[in-house]
Amino acid sequence: MEVTPLAQSDETFLGTSLVRDAGDTNRTSSTVARLLDSHRVALTTAQSLGGRWTPDSVRAAVDVTPVGETNMIEITARAADPGQADRLAQTFAKTALKDRWQTISAELDRRIAFATKNTAADPNAGEESGKLQLLTFVRQTGADPTLRIDSTSPPVRVEGMPAVVMTGMAAVGGMFLGVLAAFGIERHRRRAQSDDVAAAGREPPVSSAETLGR
Repeated sequence: MEVTPLAQSDETFLGTSLVRDAGDTNRTSSTVARLLDSHRVALTTAQSLGGRWTPDSVRAAVDVTPVGETNMIEITARAADPGQADRLAQTFAKTALKDRWQTISAELDRRIAFATKNTAADPNAGEESGKLQLLTFVRQTGADPTLRIDSTSPPVRVEGMPAVVMTGMAAVGGMFLGVLAAFGIERHRRRAQSDDVAAAGREPPVSSAETLGR
């Protein structure tokens, strides 16, 4: 997604949720990413996808992150197959934009009503008239002008480790553990034998019956 924030000095869209420049590119994108990654968007996405999707599984499978020091946000989805992952990412992105527009459109309606009242009260108010025209234009477009889906990347299948490799690694691991166990047992046996020899070679205590009889 591409973020095109309003200038900090903009007064036309005050009171709306349109993205406003935070003064730092990374901060602006990070703020928008947090807003998009909401439970409400995940809930609506899960409902749209149907099946076994839940808000929690959607949020676990989708990452919404800013792209470096740019006005770009990346939405990445993971699923059992590439087609499902692509559908998940697309649905999440479109749902997020639709959810934002529901809030923004209501805010624009209030701003338009306010600007209309001011313009009617003062027909010569050119500045207010200009604001009203711009507010009305954005409202009629039906889309957030500060945030849009810029491009999509083809899904990528992440191959798991081949079964033959996994089997070979498991066999090697089992062999290693077997050798380690055998080494431990043999070491313990030798130590026990060494202790027996040492005990047999020690002088009997002075108080023993054999010593007293000498």
